[in-house]
Parts: sequence; C-alpha cells; structure tokens
Amino acid sequence: MSRTPLFAAAIFSLCAQAACADPIYVEDFQSGKSADWMAMGQGDVRLSTYAGNVSLQLKANATAVHAMSTAGFDGVVFRLSFAGQALGGGGCVADVSSDRGHHWTEVYRIGHGQDDGVTVRAGGAELAAMDNRPNLVLRLRALGADATCWADDIVVTGEKRDRQSAQPALSPSGVRTALSFEEMSANATAAMPVDTSAFAPPSGAAAPSHVFEGRLKLGPERPGGAFHPYVDKFGDAGAARHLPDFDFEFVQSGGALIPVRRGAIPSAHPEWEFILEPGRVWDEAADRGMTRAAIPFALEERNANCMHNGVLTFLFGKDGTVSDAVYQIASETCFYFKFDLWGRASARYTPEHVADRDGIAARYAREVSSRLPVKPIEILAHDIPGADATKFGSPVEIPRADMTLFGVVADGTNYVGGCATRFGFYPYCEVLDLPSYSLAKSIFAGLGTMRLSLLYPGVTHERIADYVPQCAAAKSWDDVTFANQLDMGSGHYNSAADQADEDAADIGPFFAADTHAGKIAFACTHYPRKAAPGTQWVYHTADTYILGTALSSFVHKKMGTDADLYRDVLSDGIWKKLDLSPPTSVTRRTYDAVAQPFTGYGLTLHRDDIAKIADFINRGRGAVGGAQLVDPAMLRAALQQDEADHGLQGATDEYRYHDGFWAWNAARYLGCRKPTWIAFMSGYGGIAVALMPNGMTYYYFSDSGLWRWAAAAVEADRIKPFCER
Repeated sequence: MSRTPLFAAAIFSLCAQAACADPIYVEDFQSGKSADWMAMGQGDVRLSTYAGNVSLQLKANATAVHAMSTAGFDGVVFRLSFAGQALGGGGCVADVSSDRGHHWTEVYRIGHGQDDGVTVRAGGAELAAMDNRPNLVLRLRALGADATCWADDIVVTGEKRDRQSAQPALSPSGVRTALSFEEMSANATAAMPVDTSAFAPPSGAAAPSHVFEGRLKLGPERPGGAFHPYVDKFGDAGAARHLPDFDFEFVQSGGALIPVRRGAIPSAHPEWEFILEPGRVWDEAADRGMTRAAIPFALEERNANCMHNGVLTFLFGKDGTVSDAVYQIASETCFYFKFDLWGRASARYTPEHVADRDGIAARYAREVSSRLPVKPIEILAHDIPGADATKFGSPVEIPRADMTLFGVVADGTNYVGGCATRFGFYPYCEVLDLPSYSLAKSIFAGLGTMRLSLLYPGVTHERIADYVPQCAAAKSWDDVTFANQLDMGSGHYNSAADQADEDAADIGPFFAADTHAGKIAFACTHYPRKAAPGTQWVYHTADTYILGTALSSFVHKKMGTDADLYRDVLSDGIWKKLDLSPPTSVTRRTYDAVAQPFTGYGLTLHRDDIAKIADFINRGRGAVGGAQLVDPAMLRAALQQDEADHGLQGATDEYRYHDGFWAWNAARYLGCRKPTWIAFMSGYGGIAVALMPNGMTYYYFSDSGLWRWAAAAVEADRIKPFCER
C-alpha cells in the first residue's frame, strides 16, 4: 500500500490538558501484534506486510472487533485508513457500538471504485454519542465473498473532562460576571481565565461615550498572573511568560480602536514581538461612565514565525483616566510551543493628537469594506445544495484542538470555520494573525519571481553566483539558475531522502542566525554539490533564502539600490492591488542593516488575505481587473497546467514541486482515469492551501503537524467535478 504525507498518522503525546486532543487508542500494527483484536465469523483475519508497512488484513466477509472505553472523554473522534480490493457490491467498513453490539454506528467505509488494492484512503467520524462510554466495541468488516480489506492507522482521540474551565463572561440573566468594573478598577486580582467573549461587546452594549486617541503604555505586571505551558519543545518558557514593552498609539473611529502601527513590531524582548490589530470600544451600564476597550494582538516569536493570539482590555474615561489592562492568550499556531498566559498590568493613557488620524481611519474603513464576503462554513450547503460542509475542517483529518481556522473559497465567497481557543471562540477572528511559514515559498518566492519574470523576461535564467557573492566564493554555484533554486533543484544537499536535510539537527544555526551574514554563509556552504542543477529535488528553506538574496540583488540592479524586493515587487506590485491587510506589508527580515527578507517564511496573514491570494492564483490566473500581474506561463506551469513543463518530482511520483508550488496527483485517490493534479501550498506545523482544479480553494491553519485534506478534495470534486472517470 502506498503512503503519502497527506494521510500520515497523527502525532500525539505532545499535549496536556486541553492543548490538543488526547489519545484514547492508537494502533498502526507496526509492532507485529494484533492480540487485542478478535476475529469473528467467516473469512480470514491476519497481519499483512507490504513495503515494510504492517496492516490488519480481512478477507471474504471477515470481521475483527476491539473492546475499548472512552470514559472521561468528550469530543471523541475515530480515524482509520482502509485499502481495498475486489469490493464489488460490498466494502470495507468500520463501525462502533456502545451497547454490546445491539446497535452500530458507522465510522468509515470504502467501496467499489476505491478498491485498487494499493491506495490507502483515510477517514472517520466525530461521534458525540460515543463520548464518556465505558464499554465500546470497534468493529472492522470486509463485506463480500471476494473482498479484501487492509485496515491501518486506527486512532481514537478525545478531550479529557478534567481540563481547566474558564469563568463565563455573562450570567444567565446577561449580567457581566467576568472582568467587571470592580475587577478592572480595583487592586484585586481578576478571576482568570475567562471565556474570551468577555473581551468583546455583549449584546446590550452601547456606543462609546468617550473617544480614545493617543498613547497607551503598560507598566509593571500585577501579582496573580499565570503561565501554563502545554508544549515546550525547545525550552522557551523562561522569558516567554512576560509581555514585551507596550507603548503604542491608537485612534478611534466609531466603535473601532485602531493601532497606528500594524504588522510585527521589533522589540528588545528576547522572545516576543507584538502585532497589534484593530479592536472595539463600547459602553456598558455597569461601568460607571467609563468606556470599555479591547485590543486583539499576537505575540510573534522573535526571528521566527510562531503566532500566539491574545486579547487585552481596559476601561478609560476623559482626561486620561484608565484602569489596569487585563490580557489573556489561549490559542496559537505554533507546533513546538503552546501555552496559556493571563494577567493584568498597570496602564497609562496619554490623550494626544495622532498624526494622520483621518487617514488611518479611512484606510481601516477601506480594509474592512474590501474584504471578501464571509459566511459560516455551515452555509456552504445552503448556497451549494448537496455540499457537505463537514468535509472541510473535519476533526477526522485535523484534531479540533489543533485547528486555528479554516475556510473554503467558492465563487468569490469565503466560507469560514474554526477560530476556537482553549477558553471559547476568539472574538476577533477577522483579524486573527496567521503565520505563513513555508506558504511564503509559494506566495513570496514563487509569485515574486513570477512578477519579476513579467517585468524582466528571462530573469529565471540568471545565475545565483552572479548575484550572491558568498555562493560564488563557494565555487559550486556557477551553473545554478534562479529557476533551479525556485524548484529546490540546486543540486546541493547532504541527503536526497524526503525532508532529511530540512529536519536534521544541523539546520539549527541557519534558523537561529539573525543576521544576513550568518544565514547566507550557512546557506551557500553547508550542503555539498552532489547533482547537476535541475535534476534532483531536495527541500531546503536555506535554498529559498539564497534565491531571495539573489532576487534582492537583481532588484537593486534593475530598480535601483533603494528598491526593496518585498516592498516594491510583492507589496506594491501585487498585495495593494488585491487590497490585502496592513500586516502583509511587513515580512520577517534579518536584524541588521541588510534587512534581508527571509523569503521562505515569515509573513503575517489574515484569513481574508489567504483567501484573496488563493483566488488570485486559482481563479484569477494572476490577473486583477484584466491586468496581468505575474508571468502567466510560469503560473500555469506551477499549477501543472503545462504538459511540457512539470518541474521536479517530489518525494514520490504522486508529487511535483515547481516554481515554489507543490502538486499532488489525486487520480488514484479520486479514481480518475487520467492524471489529476491539485496544486497546493504548504506550511510548517500543519498549514495547507489546496487550489482545486475547479476553482475552489480549501485552506487551513493548524499546529497539528498534519497535512491532511483528502476528504476536502473528494468533496470539492463532488460539488464541481474535476476528475474524469
């Protein structure tokens, strides 16, 4: 049976409390044992090994059962994989019973047309009826006299009932019970954590009676705060429990509170940099004439791309009167560092005129009005009759506790879901800050090169050594072109095994370096030359950094020494024409005078930004309002729409990588009679943007360590077929 990263088994044992789904039962049969599965009835049940992988084989109406318990768990999800052969009118079926086999609930099945005997198909179900059940029976069946089924990667997860609970924001009668006036204005410690709805206007809120304009500065943290790490792979918890210095200007426009500075803001903090987003101001009757304000923010890891999302709130009055500020962080998109943080700090409000106040307000109004239409994911079935919205953002593919947000872009509408925190839904989902990680290899390196190719045809044939002195000095880059580099085909590597170099411990100095000299020295010299350029795909973030350095030098040569690759080519050349949010105008750069963009990671996105970028690529074909913004031939090739230009093969023959974009041949999985390539973008930790050939886009941001979206591909094809059968 073949395997791909799209359907890899889940990663567990990294979490505590509610930080992610807890494993209840996990079995991949690699131990060579199946003693806890009982064969019943007809047919044959035995372990089977193919290409080093062990699975449970069932033949000819065979049944196997396993007894288990979900006592103490909620949100129970069942996942497994099947491959099948000769299913005919039968199938491979998994179901579960909570009453000793009297009644069964189906978990997953495959049938005729999905039975090539090779392709592994993953699926499952979230079954609330199986929560907190002490006596369950999980059953596998091969239905049909000729049927053979191979079952594998069986995973049952849930959320332990002993997790910490948050204080409700309001009482049943609608009275504020969290972050009350008394808690905010007295020296008493606020009861924390609280449901995140406490940081948003309640239904009975009134228009603000005061106007905030000026500077907000936070002072020392008060006693009583807390920091609860769940995952800390690299030992970052020491300094991370404290916020960076907070001293920023804001303006108010109606009920919106707008930070003057947007995007990542460098700081002296050893771990964090703030990203501030527009929040809200409102009045509540119990606040004794003061106005309440809330500011959504993110802590982005210094010199990296992890995002930890929080909200800050305070009360203010006229003439600079202000309460303490209370803050809470309870969600993130960060695979290796997860925590809750809450506390309060003294605050000082200095009312003052803010320069360009009206311009800031006008730009924010445009930002809001230019967003794509947004609807809840559940409305997809209403707008597209027969669509199954549960196939997008399904906890069967990505555990709900690891999902930041997801969406489907269809016919210009962004159908959205997710935005949960460990203590309620994030109340400012439209400005939730998302990391790009390696999505940047597609939307920065890929689209940036395509933009330059439109402006300066032939740029992809330029040589790295002519633009990067450090690589020229290494004497092995003379024949490596920009195109080779964009395809991850430089010919420099230690191991050609999939992700071996990228995951190796010796990559650490590249990511840790915060100067251009440190990063480029590693990138140009660390990997020896082993293959001719353009012949061997090996994934290296360091190679994309080299390309970004070369492109920057090319831009200086063509546009002038004051020109900037990201600002002038991407931000001004494409993003502004797409009306992207202000945080996209800032990218991660080295902390020196060179300020070299990372190129392969380091962007900040909102859900509207990724929806617009994906639609620009997928439906717009790189054009806005009839004006082509990127080289159309390069984009077609990246999307696998040019039969003469497919790029390099990835880890298996089902994958390609070209011009910074991935592609998966879904033909075998979908049952198509000819190759069916789905281009996609992928980011570290569990981020994916799938550009379906029918013009739909499915995206999700998670920190699950999983890249699974096959169910979404199947459903997108069912809604608007792109697979020829």
